[in-house]
Amino acid sequence: MKKKLLALALGACMTVSLAACGDSDKDADKTSADLTLGQYKGLEVSESTADISDEELEEAVNKVLTASQTDEYVEEGTTAKDNKITAVYTATLDGESVSALSSASSGSTVTLSDGSFAIEGFVDKLIGQQVGSTVEFDVTIPEDTTTSSLTSYAGKTIHYSVEIKNIVNTITPDLTDEWVAEEYGYLNITTVDGLKEYLRRQMYLSYVYDEVKDTLMDNSTVNSYDSDMLSKYTDIAVTQFESTLSSYYGITLDAYLQAMEKTEEEFRNEKAEEAKPDLKERMVIEKIAETEGITLSDEEFNTRMQQYAVEYGLKTADELKEYYKGVWDDSDWKYSILAEKVQEVVCDNVTTVADKEEETTTEAATAEK
Repeated sequence: MKKKLLALALGACMTVSLAACGDSDKDADKTSADLTLGQYKGLEVSESTADISDEELEEAVNKVLTASQTDEYVEEGTTAKDNKITAVYTATLDGESVSALSSASSGSTVTLSDGSFAIEGFVDKLIGQQVGSTVEFDVTIPEDTTTSSLTSYAGKTIHYSVEIKNIVNTITPDLTDEWVAEEYGYLNITTVDGLKEYLRRQMYLSYVYDEVKDTLMDNSTVNSYDSDMLSKYTDIAVTQFESTLSSYYGITLDAYLQAMEKTEEEFRNEKAEEAKPDLKERMVIEKIAETEGITLSDEEFNTRMQQYAVEYGLKTADELKEYYKGVWDDSDWKYSILAEKVQEVVCDNVTTVADKEEETTTEAATAEK
């Protein structure tokens, strides 16, 4: 079964306080939620999912190291093929500046390898040059270019002036106990073996929960949703949709609704339906926690919040709470931590089964006959 490296997803959802839902679903969305909890232990998971191979672990370690790479800027020397460099390049056509084909004044990173730059021949002119020098050359855009940014310059000769500011060397950290302690000490992980054990565990939880999640949800039945929570989750869906409209299409929600000939109430009802699976998962998680007697002490909450703060690039839990003020509240953070605990219970109590063999084309054809 194909796997993918994913961090164990936080259970908490981004929340905002907007208008309440429409009244069209009042019977289903009562003030008090009601869930019939189904089977959550003994869920079947395939062997290939539950067994984290050494190769997968090594890939995960390499991804961790790659994510921790830093750049070193060397301001002397000679450029070579496959180097990364910082270059400030200015394009002119018949003596007139062409800003669309020029870099920012601060420069851009250019990789000196085949196919890394839109204009063929550009990179070749920068190999074997001294850092700090300025290189002047002409390139002709092919008549048959299909690159959208170049079609208006097809067949024309562009003059380039390129200042090579530095060579960018990417430094990958060595995997040592010292490095692990520095990067992961906030999780009380101080050795390479400890990091590998942690990564293997997180991969197991992520892969297994990802496989059993649909079954876990299907086994339980929502009898009624809490109307306030459904409104909260609907607000999330609406806000995310508005953000997408603005960021990718440059239009407002009002303009979208007008174009689609939808009322705001119709739109919110659609988003409420989309939000229900996420809210159902929260209801299932909280019901399992109640059934298992899983609780969260103040000390556990404070410790995990501090860990979250570091993971989010902040120093303290208070900074984290302040940063997400009006978006997440303590109940969402507590749910997130609770979800991690419940997911461990679910994943540690699965039943491992042999992978199902995929039907061959011949077998499938025979079965159809």
